[in-house]
Amino acid sequence: MYQSYDRNKLVRQVRELLESEGLQPVAQDDPKPEQAAMLMLRSFGVAPVVDQVEALKGAMNRTWEEADEKRSGCRSKD
Repeated sequence: MYQSYDRNKLVRQVRELLESEGLQPVAQDDPKPEQAAMLMLRSFGVAPVVDQVEALKGAMNRTWEEADEKRSGCRSKD
């Protein structure tokens, strides 16, 4: 039986759970929370998916200049 779950929804739910327990979660770069969520879902036999509408909304909220600046900033750290 095919099972799938939105990885970004899982990340939001885990963040909310941790905050409700009084913790202050801070996203890391390696592994990114989205990558970790995909691994966890796969380990339970669930296919990670991405809500394409939410992904498009997120992409539309950023300009290409912001994305380019973020990528160049990441490279300069290496």
